[in-house]
Amino acid sequence: MDTLIGKGEKRIDAYDKVTGKGLYASDFDNQFPNMAHIKAKRSPYAHAGIKRLDTTKAKALEGVLYILTGNEPGIDWDQYPKASVLATDRALWAGQTIALVAAETEEIAEQAVELIEVDYEVLPHVLNYEEAMKPDPVAVIDPEYETRDQGFMDRPADRATNRVSPNVVGAFYMNAGDVEQKLQEADITEEGEFWVGKKTASPLECANAICRYDNDGGITMWSNGAGVHGVIKQGICRILGMPESRVRVIQPYMGGSFGSRLNPYIEILTALMCLKAKRTVRFRFSRKEVFCSAPSNWPCQTKVKLGAKKDGTIIANDYYLCEEIGAALNNTFFSGRLSSSGAAPVYRWAEKGQPSNIRMDTYAVATNTVPAAEYRGLGCPEAEFGIECLVNKLADDLGMSPVEIRMKNIIDAGERDCYGELITSSGLKKCLQAVADAVRVEEKPEQDMGVWKKGRGVAVGGKQNTPLGRSEAEVWYNSDGTIELFISCDENGMGVTTAMTQIVANEFGVPITDVKTTKGDTAITPYDNYSASSRTTYNTGNAVLAACHDCIDKLKEEIARHFGLHVSKVEIEGKKAYLKGSYVQEVDIPSLFVPVGMFTQGNWGLQKGSPVKGHGLYCPAPIHQWDKNGLSDRVWNWFQYSAAAVEVAVNEETGQVKVLKVASSADTGNPINPKLVEGQIEGGVHMAIGFSTMEEHLYNERGEIANCNFSDYRLPGVLDMPKNDDVYAFINPDPLPDGPFGAKGMAESITIPVGPAIAEAIYQAVGVRVTGYPMTAERILALIQEKKAKEANQ
Repeated sequence: MDTLIGKGEKRIDAYDKVTGKGLYASDFDNQFPNMAHIKAKRSPYAHAGIKRLDTTKAKALEGVLYILTGNEPGIDWDQYPKASVLATDRALWAGQTIALVAAETEEIAEQAVELIEVDYEVLPHVLNYEEAMKPDPVAVIDPEYETRDQGFMDRPADRATNRVSPNVVGAFYMNAGDVEQKLQEADITEEGEFWVGKKTASPLECANAICRYDNDGGITMWSNGAGVHGVIKQGICRILGMPESRVRVIQPYMGGSFGSRLNPYIEILTALMCLKAKRTVRFRFSRKEVFCSAPSNWPCQTKVKLGAKKDGTIIANDYYLCEEIGAALNNTFFSGRLSSSGAAPVYRWAEKGQPSNIRMDTYAVATNTVPAAEYRGLGCPEAEFGIECLVNKLADDLGMSPVEIRMKNIIDAGERDCYGELITSSGLKKCLQAVADAVRVEEKPEQDMGVWKKGRGVAVGGKQNTPLGRSEAEVWYNSDGTIELFISCDENGMGVTTAMTQIVANEFGVPITDVKTTKGDTAITPYDNYSASSRTTYNTGNAVLAACHDCIDKLKEEIARHFGLHVSKVEIEGKKAYLKGSYVQEVDIPSLFVPVGMFTQGNWGLQKGSPVKGHGLYCPAPIHQWDKNGLSDRVWNWFQYSAAAVEVAVNEETGQVKVLKVASSADTGNPINPKLVEGQIEGGVHMAIGFSTMEEHLYNERGEIANCNFSDYRLPGVLDMPKNDDVYAFINPDPLPDGPFGAKGMAESITIPVGPAIAEAIYQAVGVRVTGYPMTAERILALIQEKKAKEANQ
């Protein structure tokens, strides 16, 4: 049978989703007629002391089962996900939970929420980086909090002045080479300050969890959260002190995540209320709650200074980054290290063959906004925006092609990045050339649209893969010759279950339709941490491949024993075994499984009803602790890359931006299923257009998100997108040596280069340089008017 790897097989969940047969978490409501409902009382203020909290009237309401407040005895809120922490003495963002009500019906729960009385003392709030980093700022969480190093940093004194704010709660410092000396040697320098706004993941299905109270005191949960084993179950067991045998988590179809559902902000509270009320309960966020109470991205502000030679070789990068992490204290996970990693895998920051010259000074700062969490790219789209904008400006000022300057500076496979890591796979140069050719970025577009001026731009991006987690898989070869796969990775809509099934079908030499896949049930499917950092194809794919080989080896051993052969003389394809050196050359494998009877007890051999089971486990190699300069020969696992080119039209009179054409290319390693990759490319591009031109949180005077609905929060619709014929998706793989069949992930990297490509296209169209996004019509018009005013005064 021909290989199935690299074939565009149809998704195995297509029928379920198209017909509506497939059940999502929100479809399980009617399974539990006596289910109770949870509603939240939330703070209307970004920062406020809670002077009085009275639940007396709410508790007296008939049908109310339980009311939980932040002062509930026996709860250590420091252990809870930041976005799920109930306020105790102070509310730290507008939308933080003040109290939770469980009641017989939604209507009773909502009425009880209204009856809860709260007296607030409104306090000054901090909503952005600028306010948080003032010389004497309002303290977001604790005015006595002492900003401190993480124990391995040795910063120059003149750079430590950036850390006076009590709102700085994490930091990372990396220093490679001699940046100051190289900047002095540079023939040209470019520098700028850049920003990216706060936004919300907007999956169609809101966060939703149902938790059943079982007769043994345990719980069973149905949730659209991610990581049934590594995130949800482990979180419940650890935080609520439950035995593993008493917690079961089932993941139905998910209505989208984009990383936001990796944070169990709803699941832990639902489990807690289930145990308190001893009832099956449901907690489902409204669309408004998704905006004001679910985690957001973490915006990044960057200051970048590049030094280059006349020929375009970039020899130094002085890089400052600050992440806004919302109302979270000392969350060193968000310390700038994840976001700033995007500055490492793309460019050398030195002449070829020479050590890198880059200094990263990165911080995490708290604000009175919803806590940050994972969201498509782990900060890399935000962190790399300024770098790519300056590379484009450098090319413009040197009179070079934006393609040529990148080709000169992009790291090749086999070289080491600025951390000191070996780059084992990179197809970025092929990606860049493909998109540049598709949109013809090195040619000037014809200007034939009146007040609408056209421009073209290009950019590239790279993102780390976090070497975290364990993936397991089981493959069963049943006695009738059918094959089953059991996995627990998250199917966020990207088609990973299809790709994993494809691997099994390929290894056993059967059509993909002959493999049944079961996923996402902690009582049935083996351990997997979660699907994040584009790791699923790599991590789970390697585990599935190992499980296939284990199953096949065991099956070969049984067949070889049956015929008295060495195991090396047996080959398996589907239901057939092919034998060498035997009186039988070919055998139907199911015929070797014997039924159990009084005269043939089944103590050994292949038995009817007992599948041959293969188990696979895969963990990436561990990282090496970085030194005092932030350097290490293994900080991350591998890198994914993409390039994007766009043609835009800008209205000189209104500032409106239209994306007319977009090309995106990904280095996926060898793709398991190219059609799925193309879908990810197209979806990522359209999402990135929304990031870049529309999406942002707008606040009122209380610090509440004012546009927390689909009417006011701008998302791109059909009319905001280029036509199908003007969207180009390319795959330019460079095989990853340790990936399954050379494959690696790619979905997050797609969003990185689209924003800076649009920014450059705007400059080429109307001559204004954008330093942040979203690039709204209002902001572009202001820049155009500023430019015209300067020209008039010259």
